[in-house]
Amino acid sequence: MARNYYCLVAGLPDLIMEDRKLAFSSLAFRELLQQDVHPQDYKLVSLFYLPFDHLNILNRLYDEEPAFDNRGNFIQEEIEELTDKKTFETAEGFNVPEYILDFVEDYFREEEKPSKIEAERSLTKDYYDHLLNTGNTFMNNYVRHELNLRNILTALNGRKFDMDVSADIIGDSDIEQALKKSRTRDFGLANDVDNLEAIIQLHEIPNLLDRELKTDTMRWHFLDEATFFSYFTIEKVLAFVIKVFIVERWISLDEEKGKELFKQLITDLEKSYEFPEEFILSHG
Repeated sequence: MARNYYCLVAGLPDLIMEDRKLAFSSLAFRELLQQDVHPQDYKLVSLFYLPFDHLNILNRLYDEEPAFDNRGNFIQEEIEELTDKKTFETAEGFNVPEYILDFVEDYFREEEKPSKIEAERSLTKDYYDHLLNTGNTFMNNYVRHELNLRNILTALNGRKFDMDVSADIIGDSDIEQALKKSRTRDFGLANDVDNLEAIIQLHEIPNLLDRELKTDTMRWHFLDEATFFSYFTIEKVLAFVIKVFIVERWISLDEEKGKELFKQLITDLEKSYEFPEEFILSHG
């Protein structure tokens, strides 16, 4: 049975917009959720923070030294132990998803190391497979939408610049096969992918910043639709987590766009926790 979080919003910290960053960050929100949601639901929340762990792992393996991203699930000492060949081989176990263990093990075993781009591609593919194995309907729908969006834009880029991008298309379903092989404008997928024409039109926007904004807006609308009837469940919280990531990204890319998205995020959050009319009629 789905758990409801009626009082979650009341426990949120004050949201204050500073000059160039949000006081209410994805990291602060995760720490709050770790305390306020059921452990099984928190496991779903933590899945959306795994890409930051990927980044930290890849930077360590490939001897790159940008600042450690604390948004990952694992602290710096854990990542250092995981990516050190000696400690990896002698440690009794690591509390990380199986696909990450397999990736690191393969990396250490291979004499000829993959490029960082190839390694990132491998981790991303396995990550989406990991999400699909949760059995959560929202998670499955989100992954399918995200893969379609990313893969179609990748295929359109390959077509535009006459490049073979088949290795960059994630997945092996009929949709991905069509994106790799079809030469028709819509890849023969008009009846298989929702919003396909809208995605094609996105790609035709000449200004890169505008295109990125429209792409994230499409993600935002999907999240609204996917959780429309999830009034108080973890699915509403998961969608909010993804929206916070979108806002943070735009704060770093474009401060004014980020502020607009942040205001919209707070408005949506307030509205999402109002009792819907049918709920009031049914339950008083």
